[in-house]
Amino acid sequence: MSNKTNLTLDLIIFAAFLLVASPRSTGNTIHEWLSIAFLGTIVLHLLFHWKWIVTVTKDFFKKLFHQSRLDYVVDSVFLIAMTGAMFTGIMISRDVLGLFGLTAPQGGAWKSIHSLTSDLSIISLGVHIALHWKWILNTLDRTIAHPVKAMFQKSPELAPVPVRMDEQK
Repeated sequence: MSNKTNLTLDLIIFAAFLLVASPRSTGNTIHEWLSIAFLGTIVLHLLFHWKWIVTVTKDFFKKLFHQSRLDYVVDSVFLIAMTGAMFTGIMISRDVLGLFGLTAPQGGAWKSIHSLTSDLSIISLGVHIALHWKWILNTLDRTIAHPVKAMFQKSPELAPVPVRMDEQK
């Protein structure tokens, strides 16, 4: 997968995460349905990075560059936290399950775990972004900034040709 495709997918996932992480701004029904859709983007992201996941998993306890190991741990925490947030979200769902005529056991414990795993998801995503910040900036620069700058730069073949005065007749 190209860096441009990877960046595009990551930006979509990030935007979806921001919407999902803000149930007060979207309302509960939209929050629940966006969370289910968000699960699809996470699965897609994992599939695109499956080779990296398998490689780092195999080499985790071998001599491995520390950045890959740290990325792996942070990404694993994020995946576990998101899985916990989604599972507990289903357990406290009012709208999505109700549409199917189902009710989940309500209780303060599920809400507490949902809040905890949601907060851990936000924190681990922030760390993930910080660890990849240089790649994000470089990819944005290569895929967006440079092409836009090139559109506004004068092309050498369009530059005026200087004419010497003694050549004019």
